[in-house]
Amino acid sequence: MDFQDYLVPGKTGLLIGIGGVSMSPLAEVLHGAGLDIRGSDMCESDNTLTLRERGIPIHIGHSAANVTDDIEFVIRTAAVHDDNPEVHEAHRRGIPVFERTQAWGALMRGYPNALCISGTHGKTTTTSMCTHIMMAAEKDPTVMIGGTLPLLHACHRVGKGNTIIMESCEYYNSFLSLNPTIAVILNIEADHLDFFKDIEDIKHSFRLFAERVPAETGTVIANCDDANTMDALRGIERKVITFGLSPKADVYAENIVHRGSSSEFDIYHRGNLFSHVTIHVPGIHNVRNALAATAAAIVLGVSPNAVKYGLAGFEGAGRRFDYKGKFQGADLYDDYAHHPSELRALLNAVDTLDYQRTIVVFQPHTYSRTAKLFNDFVEQLRRPTIVYLAEIYAAREKNTIGISSADLAAQIPGAKFYPTFAEIEAELRRIARPGDIILTVGAGDVFRIGEHLLHPADSKD
Repeated sequence: MDFQDYLVPGKTGLLIGIGGVSMSPLAEVLHGAGLDIRGSDMCESDNTLTLRERGIPIHIGHSAANVTDDIEFVIRTAAVHDDNPEVHEAHRRGIPVFERTQAWGALMRGYPNALCISGTHGKTTTTSMCTHIMMAAEKDPTVMIGGTLPLLHACHRVGKGNTIIMESCEYYNSFLSLNPTIAVILNIEADHLDFFKDIEDIKHSFRLFAERVPAETGTVIANCDDANTMDALRGIERKVITFGLSPKADVYAENIVHRGSSSEFDIYHRGNLFSHVTIHVPGIHNVRNALAATAAAIVLGVSPNAVKYGLAGFEGAGRRFDYKGKFQGADLYDDYAHHPSELRALLNAVDTLDYQRTIVVFQPHTYSRTAKLFNDFVEQLRRPTIVYLAEIYAAREKNTIGISSADLAAQIPGAKFYPTFAEIEAELRRIARPGDIILTVGAGDVFRIGEHLLHPADSKD
């Protein structure tokens, strides 16, 4: 069953969870291609209101009645399971049900340039950098990002150009439904071990992703500083362009100078100076992300000036070292880091800044990740001046392991575990002062702590 067979003007489809970050742009693209698109979601949102304005009818609430007689296919998000009444009804009627990545994969075939950015870390930032570069080059791309990009005031855009840029996630092998012409692999580490067996299983998945680019015309862009990435790609029969921090890479950086939260450096392509750039996000990991974005731009034939100005205009994506404001004289930032390596990169970046104290509020994400990477989390969380731990964010899991953030706190000198956000907020109110950086960190809802501190009157708590 191939979604390509349903990518036909006039076909009628129902998108379940249509207000989601990757479903709402999908609805727009399908609607723009002449399909008759309907949708459903649990609640109204800015995305559903925008789609209504585009002429797409949306049901609020899930019901078998939403699967009307004229529906020819259904698309669901990963969060919608077989027990959803609309999925159940579609199966009962014999209506095909597709995952959203299957639909995106089919749509990609219509773009001469399909740039897919993958990796354990850095996907959102690098996809955002690529977007800035392609916008500076006036390529009018279609974009799908896993976080809000201020340039777009959204996490997506629907363009009329011949390029699609998509953040591509390995979880549940969802990126294996995509059809990239350019596949970027930023790094490969042990993560999502509730799905993958081990690091070898993860490397195998990334190898399959890289092999999805066309053998004759496609390009794989790989981090030559990352041993797992290079091991996964060993002997691959595809064109490979590497990026990294040494001249052994095809695209590399020299003369790196860090100034506060900015970095400037020269980018070389195969020994020749390509551009001198400045990025306004901290850390050596973001230099690597910029190199990956530049390598993609080179493959796409983008000018050095577009790379220079595109990167200069990028000041971060939503929830990626995201400055929220001043609280009692302290600088308050929010970051999505939820893996020990992401924590390390974040803290390394903060170490280069001139703060007297680093205060981290960390909310672990999923019980399985916390248990399997426990010692690595402890190692990184021993670094800040002060650490407050919120309870683990369950996401899709149940706590069958019997683990708590209190277990982490017990292994981190001076760390404190608080069962509620209110208790953490009270502690921050008590201790925050000028010279501090406060970081709310994690992939769950820990960002609400900062929002409540800065805007208590707006809180719905």
